[in-house]
Amino acid sequence: MARSSSNGNIRIVLTEPQPGASDQLQAQLAEHLGMERNGGNIDVVAVAHDGLEAAQMAAQLRPDVILLDEEMPGMSGYEAVSLISLAAPDVASVLMVNESRVERGDITARALRAGARAVVTPSTRPEALAELLVELSELQMGRSRPEYELVTNPAKMPVTISITGAKGGIGKSFTSVNLAVSFARKYPGQTVLIDFYGQYGNVPLMLDLHPNYNIGELTAFAGELDSTIIETHLSTHQESGLKVLAGVPGSAGVGGRLPEEQEIPFLADLIGLLRRQYRYVFFDVPPLIGRASDYVYSRSQFIVLVSALMDLSAVRDTATLYQQLTASRIAPERIKLVVSRYARSDELSVEDLEQASGAKVALTIPDDPQAAISSINEGSPAVTSRPNSPVARGIGELVGILENAMAAERQRRQPV
Repeated sequence: MARSSSNGNIRIVLTEPQPGASDQLQAQLAEHLGMERNGGNIDVVAVAHDGLEAAQMAAQLRPDVILLDEEMPGMSGYEAVSLISLAAPDVASVLMVNESRVERGDITARALRAGARAVVTPSTRPEALAELLVELSELQMGRSRPEYELVTNPAKMPVTISITGAKGGIGKSFTSVNLAVSFARKYPGQTVLIDFYGQYGNVPLMLDLHPNYNIGELTAFAGELDSTIIETHLSTHQESGLKVLAGVPGSAGVGGRLPEEQEIPFLADLIGLLRRQYRYVFFDVPPLIGRASDYVYSRSQFIVLVSALMDLSAVRDTATLYQQLTASRIAPERIKLVVSRYARSDELSVEDLEQASGAKVALTIPDDPQAAISSINEGSPAVTSRPNSPVARGIGELVGILENAMAAERQRRQPV
């Protein structure tokens, strides 16, 4: 099927209810588009004589732009635009309407509802019309933007994953770091980890990073965040390429540095911009329930809920957190319940946790204190420094569980 020409010309279909009516317009557009494109020109690929023919030509020839008259034989411009928006949604329709009718506000609204991109009048200056056509034709250039593939290719859609737990000391941050590093090594340049701690975040320590900036300092740009600002606040783990936004090393964090009414808008901008830059966005979330953590959970495609079986309080608190998450309308299939530091000698069992929470445990990661503690003290993730250790193999299994869940989600999003 025909597409836009590669020589810089704008491919256009005109409508001509009366013979010869388009000749002057073609000459004017060619003149002004020639100046606009520095030697480029308009390419009138066809002239339609009624509304049905215009819609057919749009569907068959796929021009950049089609210029339709409001009143045409057999089918009105509104009907033709509506058909074009269904049959050839990539074609930008411009409707030409008499000046006296444009003054009625409902006419423009009617044209836009039908699918027109713009409304012009016979008295619109040729240079203004030429500029409009250039702008509309350049919409097709959006296909070359990286975000276009994110939208159209389910395999490239960004995924946000939160790792959390109901209490400290259960290996949650260790899991976060090693999981994010595993993805960063497998998908170079596509992974970022947010140390979402208001104080005493341990992610940089576990990666032997000495960040110049942290998430608390990034809040100073609330309301004006952009990708460049965020990138300047990220650190890089050289061994894996993982990007890291450090937590606040003491004092108040995100919530304490922003007025409450700015906290969620800041997070919305942060997550939205990160998802444009990275395929995998990980959050290490502290064992606290609040507005900020609730919002991060709501924006996460998956939540890894880490627990341990060392004592009854860990099981009870995990069950409570799981129930709070599902009560917040987070689907159970989005929550992956993982037992960390698992040992057969634990006082409690996997069945105890499942019974208390009402959820199935997706994975048990073996207790491996020698590998875990040594890797933390060295600032070298176990998945890279001790890849054959039981705990590193457990992280590898978690990677597989998440990848399978992502694949199932992509399959679900595929059109029938």
